[in-house]
Amino acid sequence: MTLGVSLMLAAFGLLAILGVPLSFTTGIAALIYFFVSDQSMNTIVHQFFTSIDSFVLLAVPLFVMAGHVMAECRITDNIINLANVLVGRMRGGLAQVNVVSSMMFGGCSGSALADVAGLGSVLIPAMKKNGYEEPFAAAVTVASSVQGPILPPSIPMVIFASVAQVSTGALLVGGAVPGILLGLAQMLVVWLIARRRNYRSSHGAYRMAEILHVCKSAIPALLMPVILMGGILSGIFTPTEAASVAVGYALLLGFIVYRNLSLGALLRIGAHVARDSAAIFFLIGTAGIFGWILSVAQLPQHAADWIRTASVNPLVVLLLINLLLLVWGMFMDAAPAILILGPILTPIAVSVGIDPIHFGVVMVFNLMIGLMTPPYGLCLFAGSAITSRETGIGAISREIAPFLGISIAVLALISLFPELVLFFPRLAGLI
Repeated sequence: MTLGVSLMLAAFGLLAILGVPLSFTTGIAALIYFFVSDQSMNTIVHQFFTSIDSFVLLAVPLFVMAGHVMAECRITDNIINLANVLVGRMRGGLAQVNVVSSMMFGGCSGSALADVAGLGSVLIPAMKKNGYEEPFAAAVTVASSVQGPILPPSIPMVIFASVAQVSTGALLVGGAVPGILLGLAQMLVVWLIARRRNYRSSHGAYRMAEILHVCKSAIPALLMPVILMGGILSGIFTPTEAASVAVGYALLLGFIVYRNLSLGALLRIGAHVARDSAAIFFLIGTAGIFGWILSVAQLPQHAADWIRTASVNPLVVLLLINLLLLVWGMFMDAAPAILILGPILTPIAVSVGIDPIHFGVVMVFNLMIGLMTPPYGLCLFAGSAITSRETGIGAISREIAPFLGISIAVLALISLFPELVLFFPRLAGLI
Protein backbone atom coordinates (compact mmCIF):
# COMPACT_ATOMS: atom_id res chain seq x y z
CA MET A 1 0.00 0.00 0.00
CA THR A 2 1.44 3.38 -1.04
CA LEU A 3 1.95 6.35 1.27
CA GLY A 4 -0.86 8.26 -0.44
CA VAL A 5 -3.42 5.47 0.08
CA SER A 6 -2.30 4.98 3.70
CA LEU A 7 -2.70 8.69 4.45
CA MET A 8 -6.07 8.74 2.68
CA LEU A 9 -7.43 5.83 4.74
CA ALA A 10 -6.04 7.30 7.98
CA ALA A 11 -7.65 10.67 7.21
CA PHE A 12 -10.93 8.98 6.32
CA GLY A 13 -11.00 7.09 9.62
CA LEU A 14 -10.07 10.15 11.69
CA LEU A 15 -12.62 12.45 10.03
CA ALA A 16 -15.35 9.80 10.33
CA ILE A 17 -14.63 9.39 14.05
CA LEU A 18 -14.76 13.19 14.50
CA GLY A 19 -18.23 13.21 12.95
CA VAL A 20 -17.41 15.14 9.77
CA PRO A 21 -20.19 14.62 7.16
CA LEU A 22 -19.27 11.61 5.05
CA SER A 23 -19.40 13.47 1.74
CA PHE A 24 -16.67 15.82 3.04
CA THR A 25 -14.84 12.95 4.74
CA THR A 26 -14.45 11.02 1.47
CA GLY A 27 -13.67 14.17 -0.51
CA ILE A 28 -11.01 15.49 1.87
CA ALA A 29 -9.41 12.05 2.25
CA ALA A 30 -9.25 11.68 -1.55
CA LEU A 31 -7.76 15.18 -1.88
CA ILE A 32 -4.95 14.24 0.53
CA TYR A 33 -4.10 11.29 -1.73
CA PHE A 34 -3.72 13.57 -4.76
CA PHE A 35 -1.51 16.00 -2.84
CA VAL A 36 1.07 13.30 -2.03
CA SER A 37 0.82 11.18 -5.21
CA ASP A 38 1.88 11.81 -8.78
CA GLN A 39 -1.70 11.72 -10.09
CA SER A 40 -2.99 14.79 -11.93
CA MET A 41 -5.43 16.97 -9.99
CA ASN A 42 -7.59 17.06 -13.12
CA THR A 43 -8.49 13.46 -12.36
CA ILE A 44 -10.54 14.64 -9.36
CA VAL A 45 -12.92 16.62 -11.55
CA HIS A 46 -13.09 13.86 -14.16
CA GLN A 47 -13.86 11.10 -11.65
CA PHE A 48 -16.37 13.26 -9.76
CA PHE A 49 -18.51 13.94 -12.81
CA THR A 50 -18.03 10.46 -14.26
CA SER A 51 -19.49 9.03 -11.03
CA ILE A 52 -22.71 11.03 -11.29
CA ASP A 53 -23.04 10.86 -15.09
CA SER A 54 -25.54 7.99 -15.07
CA PHE A 55 -29.03 7.64 -16.51
CA VAL A 56 -29.95 5.30 -13.66
CA LEU A 57 -29.17 7.98 -11.07
CA LEU A 58 -31.80 10.28 -12.59
CA ALA A 59 -34.27 8.18 -10.62
CA VAL A 60 -32.85 9.48 -7.32
CA PRO A 61 -34.15 13.09 -7.39
CA LEU A 62 -37.40 11.90 -8.96
CA PHE A 63 -38.07 9.37 -6.19
CA VAL A 64 -37.12 12.03 -3.63
CA MET A 65 -39.62 14.39 -5.26
CA ALA A 66 -42.37 11.76 -5.24
CA GLY A 67 -41.75 11.03 -1.56
CA HIS A 68 -41.90 14.69 -0.57
CA VAL A 69 -45.13 15.25 -2.53
CA MET A 70 -46.78 12.16 -1.01
CA ALA A 71 -45.76 13.34 2.48
CA GLU A 72 -47.16 16.82 1.80
CA CYS A 73 -50.47 15.25 0.73
CA ARG A 74 -50.81 13.76 4.23
CA ILE A 75 -51.39 10.27 2.90
CA THR A 76 -50.23 8.96 6.29
CA ASP A 77 -53.71 9.55 7.75
CA ASN A 78 -55.40 7.40 5.11
CA ILE A 79 -52.75 4.68 5.38
CA ILE A 80 -53.05 4.56 9.20
CA ASN A 81 -56.84 4.32 8.96
CA LEU A 82 -56.60 1.43 6.49
CA ALA A 83 -54.01 -0.36 8.64
CA ASN A 84 -56.36 0.04 11.62
CA VAL A 85 -59.14 -1.65 9.65
CA LEU A 86 -56.82 -4.51 8.67
CA VAL A 87 -54.97 -5.27 11.90
CA GLY A 88 -56.32 -2.94 14.60
CA ARG A 89 -58.32 -5.74 16.20
CA MET A 90 -55.21 -7.90 16.72
CA ARG A 91 -53.45 -8.04 20.08
CA GLY A 92 -51.23 -4.97 20.34
CA GLY A 93 -53.43 -3.32 17.73
CA LEU A 94 -51.80 0.10 17.47
CA ALA A 95 -48.31 -1.42 17.33
CA GLN A 96 -49.52 -3.74 14.55
CA VAL A 97 -51.00 -0.70 12.81
CA ASN A 98 -47.58 0.95 13.08
CA VAL A 99 -45.84 -1.97 11.34
CA VAL A 100 -48.44 -2.36 8.58
CA SER A 101 -48.57 1.39 7.98
CA SER A 102 -44.80 1.39 7.48
CA MET A 103 -45.14 -1.44 4.99
CA MET A 104 -47.69 0.50 2.96
CA PHE A 105 -46.03 3.91 3.34
CA GLY A 106 -42.64 2.43 2.41
CA GLY A 107 -44.11 1.35 -0.92
CA CYS A 108 -44.99 4.99 -1.57
CA SER A 109 -42.02 6.98 -0.23
CA GLY A 110 -39.12 4.49 -0.19
CA SER A 111 -37.59 6.47 2.68
CA ALA A 112 -37.02 5.26 6.23
CA LEU A 113 -36.59 8.77 7.65
CA ALA A 114 -39.82 9.94 5.99
CA ASP A 115 -41.55 6.96 7.58
CA VAL A 116 -40.29 7.83 11.07
CA ALA A 117 -41.19 11.50 10.69
CA GLY A 118 -44.54 11.03 8.96
CA LEU A 119 -45.95 8.02 10.82
CA GLY A 120 -44.05 8.42 14.09
CA SER A 121 -45.34 11.92 14.76
CA VAL A 122 -48.89 10.51 14.67
CA LEU A 123 -48.54 6.98 16.02
CA ILE A 124 -46.05 7.42 18.88
CA PRO A 125 -48.30 9.91 20.78
CA ALA A 126 -51.35 7.75 19.97
CA MET A 127 -49.66 4.60 21.29
CA LYS A 128 -48.51 6.41 24.43
CA LYS A 129 -52.06 7.67 25.01
CA ASN A 130 -53.39 4.12 24.69
CA GLY A 131 -51.13 2.65 27.37
CA TYR A 132 -47.97 1.70 25.47
CA GLU A 133 -44.63 2.62 26.99
CA GLU A 134 -43.09 5.43 24.94
CA PRO A 135 -39.74 3.64 24.36
CA PHE A 136 -41.63 0.65 22.92
CA ALA A 137 -43.75 2.91 20.69
CA ALA A 138 -40.60 4.59 19.37
CA ALA A 139 -38.85 1.22 18.91
CA VAL A 140 -41.72 -0.15 16.80
CA THR A 141 -41.70 3.01 14.67
CA VAL A 142 -37.93 2.92 14.13
CA ALA A 143 -37.75 -0.82 13.45
CA SER A 144 -40.65 -0.87 11.01
CA SER A 145 -39.32 2.17 9.12
CA VAL A 146 -36.43 0.17 7.64
CA GLN A 147 -38.93 -1.60 5.38
CA GLY A 148 -39.16 1.60 3.30
CA PRO A 149 -35.79 1.42 1.50
CA ILE A 150 -36.14 -2.36 0.99
CA LEU A 151 -39.57 -2.31 -0.64
CA PRO A 152 -39.78 -0.71 -4.09
CA PRO A 153 -39.27 2.16 -4.79
CA SER A 154 -35.88 2.27 -3.10
CA ILE A 155 -33.14 4.87 -3.50
CA PRO A 156 -30.40 2.61 -2.01
CA MET A 157 -31.28 -0.04 -4.62
CA VAL A 158 -30.89 2.56 -7.37
CA ILE A 159 -27.50 3.61 -5.99
CA PHE A 160 -26.31 0.00 -5.79
CA ALA A 161 -27.48 -0.65 -9.35
CA SER A 162 -25.42 2.31 -10.49
CA VAL A 163 -22.17 1.34 -8.76
CA ALA A 164 -22.47 -2.40 -9.47
CA GLN A 165 -23.76 -1.99 -13.04
CA VAL A 166 -26.69 -4.37 -12.58
CA SER A 167 -30.39 -4.18 -13.48
CA THR A 168 -32.19 -1.53 -11.44
CA GLY A 169 -35.57 -3.10 -12.17
CA ALA A 170 -34.43 -6.51 -10.96
CA LEU A 171 -33.12 -5.00 -7.71
CA LEU A 172 -36.30 -3.03 -7.05
CA VAL A 173 -38.52 -6.04 -7.71
CA GLY A 174 -36.17 -8.32 -5.77
CA GLY A 175 -36.67 -6.25 -2.61
CA ALA A 176 -40.42 -6.93 -2.50
CA VAL A 177 -40.39 -10.36 -0.82
CA PRO A 178 -37.64 -9.52 1.74
CA GLY A 179 -39.47 -6.31 2.67
CA ILE A 180 -42.77 -8.13 3.18
CA LEU A 181 -41.06 -10.92 5.13
CA LEU A 182 -39.50 -8.31 7.42
CA GLY A 183 -42.89 -6.71 8.02
CA LEU A 184 -44.55 -10.03 8.85
CA ALA A 185 -41.67 -10.98 11.17
CA GLN A 186 -42.01 -7.66 13.00
CA MET A 187 -45.75 -8.25 13.39
CA LEU A 188 -44.92 -11.58 15.06
CA VAL A 189 -42.56 -9.82 17.50
CA VAL A 190 -45.24 -7.24 18.30
CA TRP A 191 -47.80 -9.99 18.93
CA LEU A 192 -45.46 -11.85 21.31
CA ILE A 193 -44.58 -8.68 23.25
CA ALA A 194 -48.24 -7.55 23.34
CA ARG A 195 -49.26 -10.93 24.71
CA ARG A 196 -46.64 -10.76 27.47
CA ARG A 197 -47.44 -7.13 28.39
CA ASN A 198 -51.18 -7.47 27.89
CA TYR A 199 -51.48 -4.80 25.17
CA ARG A 200 -55.00 -4.83 23.78
CA SER A 201 -56.50 -4.22 20.36
CA SER A 202 -56.95 -0.63 19.25
CA HIS A 203 -60.43 -0.74 17.75
CA GLY A 204 -63.63 -2.72 17.87
CA ALA A 205 -65.64 -3.87 14.89
CA TYR A 206 -66.07 -1.50 11.95
CA ARG A 207 -69.35 -1.04 10.15
CA MET A 208 -69.28 -1.91 6.46
CA ALA A 209 -69.84 1.73 5.50
CA GLU A 210 -66.77 2.76 7.54
CA ILE A 211 -64.63 0.05 5.94
CA LEU A 212 -65.66 1.12 2.45
CA HIS A 213 -64.95 4.79 3.22
CA VAL A 214 -61.49 4.02 4.63
CA CYS A 215 -60.59 1.79 1.67
CA LYS A 216 -61.81 4.37 -0.81
CA SER A 217 -59.66 7.08 0.81
CA ALA A 218 -56.51 4.94 0.94
CA ILE A 219 -56.63 3.12 -2.40
CA PRO A 220 -55.33 6.04 -4.55
CA ALA A 221 -52.16 6.26 -2.45
CA LEU A 222 -51.65 2.49 -2.37
CA LEU A 223 -51.89 2.31 -6.15
CA MET A 224 -48.48 4.03 -6.36
CA PRO A 225 -46.37 0.88 -5.75
CA VAL A 226 -48.80 -1.19 -7.83
CA ILE A 227 -48.35 1.13 -10.82
CA LEU A 228 -44.57 1.23 -10.43
CA MET A 229 -44.17 -2.53 -9.99
CA GLY A 230 -46.66 -3.28 -12.75
CA GLY A 231 -44.95 -0.93 -15.20
CA ILE A 232 -41.47 -2.30 -14.47
CA LEU A 233 -42.55 -5.96 -14.55
CA SER A 234 -44.51 -5.54 -17.77
CA GLY A 235 -41.72 -3.58 -19.45
CA ILE A 236 -43.90 -0.52 -20.06
CA PHE A 237 -41.25 1.73 -18.56
CA THR A 238 -37.74 1.50 -17.14
CA PRO A 239 -37.05 2.09 -13.43
CA THR A 240 -35.86 5.63 -14.20
CA GLU A 241 -39.03 6.29 -16.19
CA ALA A 242 -40.97 4.73 -13.30
CA ALA A 243 -39.58 7.47 -11.06
CA SER A 244 -41.03 10.07 -13.46
CA VAL A 245 -44.37 8.26 -13.38
CA ALA A 246 -44.21 8.30 -9.57
CA VAL A 247 -43.79 12.08 -9.56
CA GLY A 248 -46.64 12.55 -12.02
CA TYR A 249 -48.93 10.28 -10.04
CA ALA A 250 -48.04 12.01 -6.74
CA LEU A 251 -48.87 15.40 -8.28
CA LEU A 252 -52.15 13.98 -9.60
CA LEU A 253 -53.07 12.84 -6.10
CA GLY A 254 -52.10 16.15 -4.53
CA PHE A 255 -53.83 18.48 -6.96
CA ILE A 256 -56.85 16.46 -8.13
CA VAL A 257 -57.65 13.51 -5.82
CA TYR A 258 -56.86 14.82 -2.31
CA ARG A 259 -56.75 18.52 -3.33
CA ASN A 260 -54.40 19.45 -0.48
CA LEU A 261 -51.34 20.42 -2.52
CA SER A 262 -50.78 24.08 -3.41
CA LEU A 263 -48.34 25.76 -5.78
CA GLY A 264 -46.63 27.38 -2.79
CA ALA A 265 -46.13 23.96 -1.20
CA LEU A 266 -44.81 22.61 -4.51
CA LEU A 267 -42.21 25.39 -4.66
CA ARG A 268 -41.17 24.59 -1.10
CA ILE A 269 -40.93 20.89 -2.00
CA GLY A 270 -38.80 21.79 -5.02
CA ALA A 271 -36.32 23.57 -2.76
CA HIS A 272 -36.14 20.55 -0.44
CA VAL A 273 -35.67 18.17 -3.38
CA ALA A 274 -32.89 20.33 -4.83
CA ARG A 275 -31.10 20.40 -1.47
CA ASP A 276 -31.51 16.67 -0.80
CA SER A 277 -30.52 15.67 -4.35
CA ALA A 278 -27.47 17.94 -4.31
CA ALA A 279 -26.32 16.31 -1.06
CA ILE A 280 -26.81 12.81 -2.50
CA PHE A 281 -25.00 13.56 -5.76
CA PHE A 282 -22.15 15.33 -4.00
CA LEU A 283 -21.72 12.23 -1.86
CA ILE A 284 -21.85 9.98 -4.94
CA GLY A 285 -19.23 12.13 -6.67
CA THR A 286 -16.75 12.20 -3.77
CA ALA A 287 -17.28 8.50 -3.11
CA GLY A 288 -16.58 7.87 -6.79
CA ILE A 289 -13.17 9.55 -6.46
CA PHE A 290 -12.51 7.57 -3.27
CA GLY A 291 -13.50 4.30 -4.96
CA TRP A 292 -11.34 5.05 -8.01
CA ILE A 293 -8.30 5.50 -5.77
CA LEU A 294 -9.00 2.19 -4.01
CA SER A 295 -9.30 0.54 -7.41
CA VAL A 296 -5.98 2.01 -8.63
CA ALA A 297 -4.35 0.75 -5.42
CA GLN A 298 -5.89 -2.69 -6.15
CA LEU A 299 -7.41 -2.89 -2.68
CA PRO A 300 -10.53 -4.66 -4.01
CA GLN A 301 -8.33 -7.37 -5.49
CA HIS A 302 -6.41 -7.72 -2.22
CA ALA A 303 -9.69 -7.95 -0.28
CA ALA A 304 -10.97 -10.58 -2.71
CA ASP A 305 -7.78 -12.60 -2.35
CA TRP A 306 -8.05 -12.44 1.44
CA ILE A 307 -11.64 -13.66 1.46
CA ARG A 308 -10.84 -16.41 -1.05
CA THR A 309 -8.09 -17.67 1.23
CA ALA A 310 -10.71 -17.94 3.97
CA SER A 311 -13.17 -19.87 1.78
CA VAL A 312 -14.59 -20.19 -1.73
CA ASN A 313 -17.91 -21.48 -0.40
CA PRO A 314 -20.60 -18.92 -1.36
CA LEU A 315 -22.41 -19.27 1.97
CA VAL A 316 -19.23 -18.73 3.98
CA VAL A 317 -18.27 -15.72 1.85
CA LEU A 318 -21.76 -14.25 2.23
CA LEU A 319 -21.57 -14.85 6.00
CA LEU A 320 -18.26 -12.99 6.23
CA ILE A 321 -19.58 -10.11 4.13
CA ASN A 322 -22.79 -9.92 6.18
CA LEU A 323 -20.79 -9.72 9.41
CA LEU A 324 -18.65 -6.95 7.92
CA LEU A 325 -21.72 -4.99 6.76
CA LEU A 326 -23.55 -5.37 10.08
CA VAL A 327 -20.60 -3.79 11.89
CA TRP A 328 -20.00 -1.19 9.15
CA GLY A 329 -23.68 -0.19 9.17
CA MET A 330 -23.44 0.72 12.84
CA PHE A 331 -21.06 3.56 11.98
CA MET A 332 -22.00 4.66 8.46
CA ASP A 333 -25.20 5.44 6.61
CA ALA A 334 -26.30 3.09 3.82
CA ALA A 335 -25.64 5.36 0.82
CA PRO A 336 -21.91 5.99 1.45
CA ALA A 337 -21.46 2.38 2.55
CA ILE A 338 -22.90 1.18 -0.76
CA LEU A 339 -20.78 3.65 -2.73
CA ILE A 340 -17.56 2.65 -0.97
CA LEU A 341 -18.06 -1.07 -0.40
CA GLY A 342 -20.33 -1.95 -3.33
CA PRO A 343 -17.60 -1.86 -5.99
CA ILE A 344 -15.28 -3.83 -3.69
CA LEU A 345 -17.61 -6.54 -2.41
CA THR A 346 -19.76 -7.20 -5.50
CA PRO A 347 -16.91 -8.67 -7.62
CA ILE A 348 -15.92 -10.85 -4.65
CA ALA A 349 -19.46 -12.19 -4.33
CA VAL A 350 -19.82 -12.77 -8.07
CA SER A 351 -16.44 -14.57 -8.23
CA VAL A 352 -17.71 -17.30 -5.88
CA GLY A 353 -21.01 -17.73 -7.71
CA ILE A 354 -23.37 -15.37 -5.86
CA ASP A 355 -25.90 -13.70 -8.14
CA PRO A 356 -25.28 -9.91 -8.17
CA ILE A 357 -29.01 -9.15 -7.81
CA HIS A 358 -29.24 -11.43 -4.80
CA PHE A 359 -26.13 -9.87 -3.34
CA GLY A 360 -27.38 -6.32 -3.95
CA VAL A 361 -30.65 -6.93 -2.11
CA VAL A 362 -28.83 -8.66 0.76
CA MET A 363 -26.38 -5.76 1.03
CA VAL A 364 -29.11 -3.10 1.08
CA PHE A 365 -31.18 -5.14 3.57
CA ASN A 366 -28.14 -5.56 5.80
CA LEU A 367 -27.24 -1.87 5.78
CA MET A 368 -30.84 -0.89 6.55
CA ILE A 369 -30.49 -2.73 9.87
CA GLY A 370 -27.83 -0.15 10.73
CA LEU A 371 -30.51 2.56 10.66
CA MET A 372 -31.86 1.26 13.97
CA THR A 373 -28.60 0.41 15.74
CA PRO A 374 -26.46 2.72 17.86
CA PRO A 375 -24.18 4.60 17.69
CA TYR A 376 -25.01 5.96 14.20
CA GLY A 377 -28.58 4.78 13.52
CA LEU A 378 -30.27 7.71 11.79
CA CYS A 379 -33.79 6.40 12.32
CA LEU A 380 -32.99 5.70 15.96
CA PHE A 381 -32.06 9.36 16.46
CA ALA A 382 -35.09 10.51 14.44
CA GLY A 383 -37.39 8.39 16.60
CA SER A 384 -35.77 9.73 19.76
CA ALA A 385 -36.35 13.30 18.55
CA ILE A 386 -40.12 12.68 18.40
CA THR A 387 -40.33 11.32 21.96
CA SER A 388 -40.17 13.20 25.26
CA ARG A 389 -36.90 14.08 26.97
CA GLU A 390 -37.33 11.25 29.48
CA THR A 391 -37.08 8.67 26.68
CA GLY A 392 -33.46 8.45 25.59
CA ILE A 393 -31.57 6.48 22.96
CA GLY A 394 -30.68 3.82 25.53
CA ALA A 395 -34.31 3.09 26.45
CA ILE A 396 -35.35 2.84 22.80
CA SER A 397 -32.33 0.65 21.99
CA ARG A 398 -33.31 -1.84 24.71
CA GLU A 399 -36.84 -2.08 23.32
CA ILE A 400 -35.57 -2.42 19.77
CA ALA A 401 -33.42 -5.48 20.57
CA PRO A 402 -36.12 -8.09 19.65
CA PHE A 403 -36.76 -6.31 16.33
CA LEU A 404 -33.03 -6.24 15.65
CA GLY A 405 -32.84 -9.98 16.30
CA ILE A 406 -35.75 -10.81 13.97
CA SER A 407 -34.30 -8.53 11.27
CA ILE A 408 -31.00 -10.43 11.39
CA ALA A 409 -32.98 -13.69 11.21
CA VAL A 410 -34.74 -12.51 8.02
CA LEU A 411 -31.36 -11.40 6.65
CA ALA A 412 -30.04 -14.93 7.26
CA LEU A 413 -33.11 -16.37 5.55
CA ILE A 414 -32.74 -14.34 2.34
CA SER A 415 -28.99 -15.04 2.37
CA LEU A 416 -29.51 -18.81 2.58
CA PHE A 417 -32.37 -18.94 0.07
CA PRO A 418 -31.60 -16.72 -2.95
CA GLU A 419 -34.92 -17.53 -4.64
CA LEU A 420 -36.70 -15.39 -2.04
CA VAL A 421 -34.99 -12.48 -3.79
CA LEU A 422 -34.70 -13.78 -7.34
CA PHE A 423 -38.13 -15.34 -7.87
CA PHE A 424 -40.01 -12.22 -9.03
CA PRO A 425 -37.15 -10.73 -11.09
CA ARG A 426 -36.74 -14.11 -12.81
CA LEU A 427 -40.50 -14.38 -13.33
CA ALA A 428 -40.53 -10.94 -14.95
CA GLY A 429 -37.59 -11.80 -17.22
CA LEU A 430 -35.40 -9.12 -15.64
CA ILE A 431 -32.56 -11.60 -15.04
